[in-house]
Amino acid sequence: MCAQVYPVDALLVIDMQNSFCHPDGIMYDGLGEPMFEIGQTVKATAAAVATARAARVPVVFTRHQYQAGHADFGPLFPQFCDLLRAEQGLLAGSWDVAVIDELEFSPHDLVVDKARLDAFFNTSLDTLLRSMGVTRIAAAGVLTNACVETSVRAAAMRDYDVTVLSDCTTTGQEQHRAMSLECLEAYHIASVRPFSAELFEQ
Repeated sequence: MCAQVYPVDALLVIDMQNSFCHPDGIMYDGLGEPMFEIGQTVKATAAAVATARAARVPVVFTRHQYQAGHADFGPLFPQFCDLLRAEQGLLAGSWDVAVIDELEFSPHDLVVDKARLDAFFNTSLDTLLRSMGVTRIAAAGVLTNACVETSVRAAAMRDYDVTVLSDCTTTGQEQHRAMSLECLEAYHIASVRPFSAELFEQ
């Protein structure tokens, strides 16, 4: 097992967007109901973002979005395709794709847009992190068993040392969140622990 080294060099916030996290978002109850403890997850993530910024640790946001007409949607998740197209959900430039207000996202923040679960696939994320000298990442966001887990595995395959902030991530069902985090830690793909300020101490 590779020992986790603290502090982390960057905080990666995955898809904390209106669509998934705001009651008016198109995907807020796309699985039939809101995500498990989404309110607590947003609050914990906001605390992590504020702490990282205060410690001058880079915060990188990802946004899941599609081009006009959802032309780049692809074959994955056909169960959501009709909903997104009918409601114009997750379209680039829309309110639906914006980072939630609680995280105080600004035009000066670092952001990587993606159209797949993997935040590294066909994006500039790896180049951005390596350009900043990042080797240790803390990860937060939604959905735990989809974009978060896929991106964390992709980061590990690129030799990043990853810590998943367990209270800063959630998904549709509590059991799926727990299973995802358990697998990531059991196979030493990532360390899993709640947010604490010491992670960002320089």
